[in-house]
Amino acid sequence: MSEADTAALAVTARSVAPLPEWLEKTYHVVEQGTVPGLVLMAATAISLTLANCGATSAWWLGLWSTQIGPAVAGHHLSVRGWVNEGLMAIFFFVVGLEIKLQFRIGALNSVRKAVLPCIAACGGMVTPMAMYLIVQKLMRWPAGAMAALTVPMATDIAFAMGVLGFFRSVMPASASAFLLTLATVDDLGAILVLATCFAHNVALPFLGGAAAILGVLGVLGRSGLSDLRVFGLGGFGLWWCLLRAGVNSDVAGVLAALCVSTKTYVKSTDGSAPERFANRAIRRIAPFSAFFIMPAFALANTAVRVGGGAAAVVPAATALASTAAARGIAAGLLIGKPLGIVGSTWLADKLGIAAMPEGMKATHLGAVGLLGGIGFTMCLLLTEVALPASMVTVPKLSVLLSSAIAAVVAAASMSRMKPPKPVQD
Repeated sequence: MSEADTAALAVTARSVAPLPEWLEKTYHVVEQGTVPGLVLMAATAISLTLANCGATSAWWLGLWSTQIGPAVAGHHLSVRGWVNEGLMAIFFFVVGLEIKLQFRIGALNSVRKAVLPCIAACGGMVTPMAMYLIVQKLMRWPAGAMAALTVPMATDIAFAMGVLGFFRSVMPASASAFLLTLATVDDLGAILVLATCFAHNVALPFLGGAAAILGVLGVLGRSGLSDLRVFGLGGFGLWWCLLRAGVNSDVAGVLAALCVSTKTYVKSTDGSAPERFANRAIRRIAPFSAFFIMPAFALANTAVRVGGGAAAVVPAATALASTAAARGIAAGLLIGKPLGIVGSTWLADKLGIAAMPEGMKATHLGAVGLLGGIGFTMCLLLTEVALPASMVTVPKLSVLLSSAIAAVVAAASMSRMKPPKPVQD
């Protein structure tokens, strides 16, 4: 930004109080990615332990299925429902802002920059679903198992970037940007699936209400609105309408975020340079999302029994379908993801469609492909909405185990790499 532009913005931008120092420091930790990943791992371990310990199992599993609070839009939500349908909308608001910034000013703001990671992301979504189909074919298409077809298409940005963060000294900077970009496109694909493929008994009047609210937010965003409270209120109205309409309501966060203009700036009263309102919103909310919403999501959705027990007794057909879905998910994440990401990138490079990022070699690309197999958050969410309650336990465990294997194998491959040689003058 030029000095003239900065001076003009200083006059027109809305004045805001500076963010607290502790929040700025916490956001810096979130940006690094490693600590949030470790927190998610800890939450997962705690939840699995409590769910499978005899003294706490019944209480812990019952807690998440307990209905709590008033009926919202005619729905009595359980504790898990409030996390998945409510808190995750805030998480998706942050994701939506990051996606929009990537397309406006980031790594996706031009065809030249976006083409290769977009191709990698598409390969990383289509190939896992193809692997899933192969597994179902081998198991003779068990009834109900096809519902989880889209589960292995998603990559968990937080976990993948967290693992990569341990090996920044041996991985080129371009590899980090490449992974972040393809995971962003991957997330966008998963969000579109959530919004379109899992809507049931859609109520058109409420869908129309959601469209009207979205239109108002869009107009306000284009007018330069920089008040997070207004977007929050509009997002809540959008969430309520989508919940009533029968559409996955947590995507309201993404829709509200896409209405925020990336051209709107705010200026801090401490005299610092004006900054984009979207960036400030991310810095304000991302720490809450990383250290509260995501651990809560992990606690709620990994509360599953690993062994047998009365709760695990299901009809044989349901057990077969659940097992088939779990195997398909594992094949999709552990084979389909690396194969799709590496294969599509290699092919695009060989055909001259796009060139490999500077500094990235085949070994680095292979590590990125393995990191793509870390599904976790989006895969668990897709599992929760795609499958009936009687089928989710084994597929969820498959997501967790496959993601852990992908993380360990990726870490092992990167640990064998040597730091890049310094450039000689």
